[in-house]
Amino acid sequence: MRGRPPPNIMKPMQAILRYPCVRPLCLLSAAVLLWFGPTARAADTGTISGTVSNSATGNFLEGAKVEIPQLGLATLTDQTGRFILSGVSAGTHGLIASYVGLDTARQTTRVEAGARAIAAFDLNSSVYKLDSFVVAGVREGGAAAITAQRNASNVKNVVAMDSFGNLPNMSAGELAIRLPGVAGVPDDEGVINGIIVRGFGPTLNTVTVDGGLIANSAGVLGRQFQMVSISGAMFDQLEVVKGHTPDQSAASMGGTVNLKSRSTLSMKEKRRFNYGFSARWAPTFTEQISLRRDHALHPLLNASYQEVFDVFGGQRNLGIAVTTFYSENVNASFRSVRDFENTTNQPAYLYRYTTQDYFNNRKTTGVNVKTDYRVSPSTKISLNTIYSDQIDLFNRLYEVVAATSQSTAPAGGIIDYTDKITRVRAVPASTLSVTETMFSFKNRTRAVDLRGEHEFGRLQMDWTGSYSQAHVNLGVGGGGTLTNTITGVGWDLDRTQSDLYPKFTQTGGPDIRNIANYQPGQLNARDNTRSSEVTNFRGNAGYSLPTRLPATLKAGFDRREQRAGLATRDRRWNYAGGTRPLAVDPSIITWDSVKTGRQIPMFETAALFKDYIPVDAALWGEDRYFRESQRYINTREVTELVTAGYGLAQVKAGRFGFLGGARVERTEVEGSGWVRARTLSAAAQQLADPVGSVQRDYANNARTVNGDYTDLFPSAHASYDIMTNLKARLSWSTSFGRPPFGNLVPGENPNETNRTLTVNNPSLKPQHAKNWDAALEYYFEPVGQFTLGWFHKSITDYIVGGTDGGIVAAGQDNGFGGNYEGFQIFKTGNLGSAFVQGWEVSYQQQLTFLPGAFRGLGVSANYTYLKTWGLFAGNIYIGNNQVAGFVPETGNLSLTYRYRKFNTRTSVNYTGRFISGFTAPGSPRNLYRYSRTVVNLSLAYDWHPRVAVTCDIANVFNEPQRQFRYLDTQMERTVTTGVAVNLGVTGRF
Repeated sequence: MRGRPPPNIMKPMQAILRYPCVRPLCLLSAAVLLWFGPTARAADTGTISGTVSNSATGNFLEGAKVEIPQLGLATLTDQTGRFILSGVSAGTHGLIASYVGLDTARQTTRVEAGARAIAAFDLNSSVYKLDSFVVAGVREGGAAAITAQRNASNVKNVVAMDSFGNLPNMSAGELAIRLPGVAGVPDDEGVINGIIVRGFGPTLNTVTVDGGLIANSAGVLGRQFQMVSISGAMFDQLEVVKGHTPDQSAASMGGTVNLKSRSTLSMKEKRRFNYGFSARWAPTFTEQISLRRDHALHPLLNASYQEVFDVFGGQRNLGIAVTTFYSENVNASFRSVRDFENTTNQPAYLYRYTTQDYFNNRKTTGVNVKTDYRVSPSTKISLNTIYSDQIDLFNRLYEVVAATSQSTAPAGGIIDYTDKITRVRAVPASTLSVTETMFSFKNRTRAVDLRGEHEFGRLQMDWTGSYSQAHVNLGVGGGGTLTNTITGVGWDLDRTQSDLYPKFTQTGGPDIRNIANYQPGQLNARDNTRSSEVTNFRGNAGYSLPTRLPATLKAGFDRREQRAGLATRDRRWNYAGGTRPLAVDPSIITWDSVKTGRQIPMFETAALFKDYIPVDAALWGEDRYFRESQRYINTREVTELVTAGYGLAQVKAGRFGFLGGARVERTEVEGSGWVRARTLSAAAQQLADPVGSVQRDYANNARTVNGDYTDLFPSAHASYDIMTNLKARLSWSTSFGRPPFGNLVPGENPNETNRTLTVNNPSLKPQHAKNWDAALEYYFEPVGQFTLGWFHKSITDYIVGGTDGGIVAAGQDNGFGGNYEGFQIFKTGNLGSAFVQGWEVSYQQQLTFLPGAFRGLGVSANYTYLKTWGLFAGNIYIGNNQVAGFVPETGNLSLTYRYRKFNTRTSVNYTGRFISGFTAPGSPRNLYRYSRTVVNLSLAYDWHPRVAVTCDIANVFNEPQRQFRYLDTQMERTVTTGVAVNLGVTGRF
């Protein structure tokens, strides 16, 4: 942060001890460790190290359990399948290695005092004997995910990236929504671009890569990470952490989504090559809008190369993995949008009717290179780099809006109406407008991560330095935005036969089919840039105590600086009159015209622009004041510096496991930008001297604002193995949701009439949550799991707008340049409390115990129910199903079947009805989403041990996204995206 000395990373550690609630945790940890007492003398002990692998897939196994039951010693293998058992008494001992879905292996090893013995396990199972290695690899992915979840000290869900076959867009978001408690936020293209975890939206949940925050590019100074910006093909597993531990950032209200990469050193082969080539097809025999039919087939390619080398005298100590990805994700949709009278009485008239055709081809290119180098048996260095481009050369949107005034008076727009029919009078307020928008979107994400892992006997240390950036350019794609309008149009809208495709009849006014009757409006060109950068340094040190039972002390630090900025250069031109500038483009055939026969003249703005400038300058006069002012109004930057430290203790006593500790985080925020002058230039001044007017209105009003806060986040996680395969968990943790960056930059909006000043609040504190989790987990062979979980969240410091900020003081140092003396300040503040509570149940199993052909069946299912209530706006109680964005019900069902060379999968994703826009309890302006069930179907044939032919059908039944306002009979919006089929070939050699 500019002008500030680097922070003392020890301050957070010192601050931990000042909190009263930390002292009981320290005393408890000390008492437990003293109870365990010392182990045998180091001189009488030795060490056993080695590896555990899967003989069928050629992978070393992470999370395999290696134990010596007679001594009560046990450990888990690391990411490369290695294990170390320290403090083993001299003599001969029996070792046992076990892993989900594989047969347990035993061997005897002799240990000499002060020496290291070597043991290697190569596990197998009869389950694999009839499967190709491709199927075996998929099954191992599921087993690895279950193992990671079972071994975790906290509450989390883990899933392998290939667990649900070939996902429609290779996005991690499409996989995350298959987990309990997770709902998707699809955009109008049908792509999962954000996720909701336990009721909390994308801006309140963090997405990390291997535990580190990655730069985001969504929204104007937003915190949401765009899930489509990085391909899921680059990663091995996805986990949703719901119970945060002190060594993780607590900045997620619902949960943290972590994408985990795989180490090449975990494979036994010399080299491996995976590939997948497919074509995404929009079948012409299904409902597809005309724009999509004309661009029906597009590629999706991914390939990965992995190899292990012997370097500098070592054996298999250098691993290199290269993953490449390219896709053309073509999406097209039809949207029908309408609005109704603001009343609770029925029927309510419809006064605005909109249809839209949308088309976009998003081209995504990604390259991931990861290098792992084992310097010595005790040291490993890893370098991971990500290059990802997401390019939308042009987004096309064709929109037709018929609207009228909300008046039933004799001179008003509404003649009469029923619940299905609206008749509109041809008055000036009754209009029909046609808009064509062409935008471009270029998102470039880069990331580099360097980390080291060190083992020094009982001391384990790791460190990470990472940097990521996301730069987004938003342009016009060779066109822009223009609206042509006819006034005084009378029309009838009849929804009797079809609500989605109603009958529209013109009853008065100029002919809407004739382009000459339309008046051009403003011609707009978008040109702005969003940027985000994250720099992170963190380190951890853990020490295994020489006690009778396994116990570890761990501490660490974390320093992260995040910058987000916005620069705007938008321009607009007013129509100067004269000859109509547009010609009709007959090649544009809208879906509305196909389904209803309504003929509206369409046009392309690309014909009007060249290099961001109108082709015919005589027809357009630029608004120079707008152009110059945008450089100040929408140019902002914010820097957030977070310094954290933590300490924890972990112990395993027989069937009982415990982890507890605390994390303290200090956040410093600096925002900069421009605000308007108290009195703006008159319209005549802006026209005569646009540059000088902008200088007077904005240039001398630069602002820099600062804020900071410090928080403590204690947590405790306990588990108990009731039986070998039955585990109980109880967890208490604390977390928080940071305020949006948009609240942390300068912003002033005066109201001279009411003498009020609405301002942004750089000192806005985060929302806080205290979380309880309880779960029962039952594991069964082969590769099966049943989990029942309950959670409860108590939320404080809820962020609401319009809170009292006091009165503006007199004097030049009042924070507003001496202006607004005596004005009432309103700002966004922390006010109110809320509660979220819910249940999660999940089940998955490969049914190999069934006879004959039925042994190829597999099933996976989960269901989540939650409710929320509280004082969300300070003193306004809001009950269940009335909190915007909280999804009360989600569920998934996946059925798989494998028979010889044939594989099938049917996946069903359900999102229950929820409120998406809240105004007030019982308000007719409340907006809801209908429940939605999406079905995907996958088929595969193993044509060769190294080649499989695949067919994946996304959204088999073309399930739309639908919203309604107040009553479910008042459909507000429907978006249909069509069915997509991926035909491809995958394999490995």
